Amino acid sequence: MKMAFFKRIVITTLVAAVLIAVHLYPCSTFMLKDGKTLLVGHNLDERTHFPGAVFINKRGVSKSSVSYATLMTGRSIPGPTLTWTSRYASLTFNAFGRDFPDDGMNEAGLFVGEMSYPPSKFPEDPAKPRIFICLWLQHLLDTCKTVDQVIASASAMTIDGWGWHFFAADRTGAMAAIEFLDGKVVIHRGANMPVPVLCNEPYDFEMRRREAFLNCPAGDPVSAGGEEIPRFVQAEDMIKHHEKLAPGERKPAVDYAFAILNALERGGTQWSFVCDLKKQEAWFKTASTPKVKHVALGSFKKECDKPVKFLDMNSDFAGKANARFESYSIGANRKIIEQALAAILRISPDFGKRIEQMGETRDRLIARFAAYPETTKCSE
Repeated sequence: MKMAFFKRIVITTLVAAVLIAVHLYPCSTFMLKDGKTLLVGHNLDERTHFPGAVFINKRGVSKSSVSYATLMTGRSIPGPTLTWTSRYASLTFNAFGRDFPDDGMNEAGLFVGEMSYPPSKFPEDPAKPRIFICLWLQHLLDTCKTVDQVIASASAMTIDGWGWHFFAADRTGAMAAIEFLDGKVVIHRGANMPVPVLCNEPYDFEMRRREAFLNCPAGDPVSAGGEEIPRFVQAEDMIKHHEKLAPGERKPAVDYAFAILNALERGGTQWSFVCDLKKQEAWFKTASTPKVKHVALGSFKKECDKPVKFLDMNSDFAGKANARFESYSIGANRKIIEQALAAILRISPDFGKRIEQMGETRDRLIARFAAYPETTKCSE
């Protein structure tokens, strides 16, 4: 009976995952090197307004894994639980509330960010802890310093949730594309990742399409401009152009990173941000408030006995943001999640019906996501 129930839950959540997978599509991420500066730029694209918040996550917080299936249904799923204590403070961009980021950077200079790839299929191993995909990303930022550690973690647990793949980079300049294809972890890095870009197709596919596009008989398609250029190809071309210029001829690196993000927009970009992995600083803007804001992770108190801080990404101001961050509350977290669910229902109204078919309500679903941070504890 328990196994039959488990299978029913998994099937239900997989269906829900397919519906949610339309969210955050398409997206683009790249690395830009400029002398000693090392930047990662990211666009989150969607066809409707999407909310979000920037969180400053603390060191010394004890946490436990929870699965997507449990968050969706309120039922525990058989299997081991992963517990950890955050070693590093982090700055994250979150759609689904605290501890459930889409992208982020920690104080060790590690960046991990998602892009949608709905056909993703995660390896299944009942002997490994099962963890919701957003919480896995936070776990990486809590505990990892290097791309090597991120890669090791991808095979150490069973990840569940919707279809994402990941771009990871660290302050040494190492980077990797981490994909989940046909139930296997697929990694591109080093010589197998010559282009420092990831969009919404598997890396091998992007490289094959790049070769076909650049070898087409139309001359120089990249410099010709136009939306027919794959984002992967256009980002690579702009990165190479910047690298070929003498330092005195280049735009400031952050400005040029935003120029790349602007060029990659294909309509519907909701968030754009640039992270400096060596200085742990970030600049961001949204479709609702296109004024660029700046936040420095190093300026925040990182001990877990101090309040977690957050900021609505759509706050209407420009410039320095640190002083505008607010202290976290469960009520504020619930509001963030309510806004995210409302956006998902605009994108995919059938998701609301699926919640009802599961015997759930929107309020209970929101409450479970919002309550997860209350299960964590300051251990310092």
